[in-house]
Amino acid sequence: MYTERKIRLEDALPLLERCGLTRSNQAPQYTVGIYEEDGEELLATGSLVGSMLQMLAVDPDRQGEDLLAKLVTHLLREAFQQGICQVYLFTRYEKQAFFQGLGFSLVADVPGKAALLEWGQEGIQTYCRRLRAQVPPAEGSTGALVMNCNPFTLGHRYLIEQAANLCDRVVVLAVEEDLSLFPFEVRLSLLRQGTADLPKVTVIPGGRYVISSLTFPSYFTKAQELAEVQASLDAEVFRRHLVPALGIQYRFLGTEPLSPVTQLYNQVVTRTLEPVGVSVRLIPRLEVEGEPVSASRVRALLGEGRMEAIRPLVPHCTWQYLNSPDCSGIRRRLREGAEL
Repeated sequence: MYTERKIRLEDALPLLERCGLTRSNQAPQYTVGIYEEDGEELLATGSLVGSMLQMLAVDPDRQGEDLLAKLVTHLLREAFQQGICQVYLFTRYEKQAFFQGLGFSLVADVPGKAALLEWGQEGIQTYCRRLRAQVPPAEGSTGALVMNCNPFTLGHRYLIEQAANLCDRVVVLAVEEDLSLFPFEVRLSLLRQGTADLPKVTVIPGGRYVISSLTFPSYFTKAQELAEVQASLDAEVFRRHLVPALGIQYRFLGTEPLSPVTQLYNQVVTRTLEPVGVSVRLIPRLEVEGEPVSASRVRALLGEGRMEAIRPLVPHCTWQYLNSPDCSGIRRRLREGAEL
């Protein structure tokens, strides 16, 4: 017989280490431990991190005792009690059948490597229907861009213009994950203001399935380990679901010579989409005074208080925001050394 109880993440770390796992870069709101009914030795553990099941570990000496199923069932019950009705997890490719047996559905997988699964009613198909409802119908070709815009620059505007020159309809999916210095509402607003004069362009929130920490954690952590697998999952979600949902024929990417993670992502997207007939266009970055225009450059200048140096790099809407009282907190955080 076993007992299940809430524990501190610190109590689970030795077992995680024994199983070759590391702690999440986000603090869990709930961690469970499974013990013998009258024992104190931790046999299995798992955590709820946002809407993700993470750090699932079972003592290697206790495999085959159905402890993993007990962990998942406990965490799903806890998620439901917290009002979380849609739950996700990453797992090894060969484990996906086990989780499907517990009621999870496959979102995307990378053969031999990893799989992304979800549990609940508001899944990927509902997400795709909502995307379609936000994009006006159009004759001809459709291009897509995924942008974080932290903040929106003339470099972003240039990429969108290049897409609009080639396609009859352009969909810009704004990365919705709020792990950037500029909040999502600000990034989305600036993107929409900065493209309002481009009639072919529709800007919509990207949701949980577009370069979020759900599908591509390395995009935010900048860690190289596992980045290719995570990028492949993100590209697979796009290929399997977004391409048919929006009728996408072109995917536009900006070059990023200073970011190895983005370079890897571009390579993975290209080899995933080109074989299914989606033309991937890699657009060189806009340059000003011999340097690529980038959001990171804008943030660095903002932290140094060099406002006039920012002016040639951003559209009017971004310039206004950066100088407004609403941006004072971001300016202060950059001056205090916030990570760029």
